[in-house]
Amino acid sequence: MKNLKLSKWLAIGLFSFLIQPTAFSQNFKLNLSAGLNFSQVNGDKLAGFNKIGLHAGAGISRYLKNNQSIGFELIYSEKGSKDVVSNADPIVDTLFKFNYFEIPIIYQYQLKPKLNLQFGAYTAVNIKAVYNDGLEDYDVSNQIYNLDYGLLAGLSYELGPKSKFQSRVSTSIIDFNNTFERYYNLVISMGICYSL
Repeated sequence: MKNLKLSKWLAIGLFSFLIQPTAFSQNFKLNLSAGLNFSQVNGDKLAGFNKIGLHAGAGISRYLKNNQSIGFELIYSEKGSKDVVSNADPIVDTLFKFNYFEIPIIYQYQLKPKLNLQFGAYTAVNIKAVYNDGLEDYDVSNQIYNLDYGLLAGLSYELGPKSKFQSRVSTSIIDFNNTFERYYNLVISMGICYSL
């Protein structure tokens, strides 16, 4: 419940800023984005980006100079890890589902016309954490820290004057597991961003 309250205030803060008149001046853009996450959890003894989840949200970016911009977003992001069937392990018995509200701050540099390089850092608020043993779900929110901190890098390619395809890699930089094992989110995300 505390996580939901914190997420609500973060969302209110972002969208209050978005509706300010300056947010719609020439130097600012409102961006909407959606796509898929391919994720794993380093430390859970599973390998591969087998957990597929959604990400969607909004943000603002501001043009600086010399093909550079900076922005921040509020993103709903589904992460976790998933056991897969193999000859050595024919039963799917491990699935972690972590749902976050993520706030990345992103620096973008235009490498070539239409191609942009992105770097940034994020803070994410955990709103739900579930473990599934192949039979049923268990709430493990008390075993996961409320906040996750990480870094990201990516590329975007402009499809048109207002739309672009973007792909990012993000990773936790601090263990987010509240037990003796150390867990780090590692996510490849791909999606479409549309500027208003």
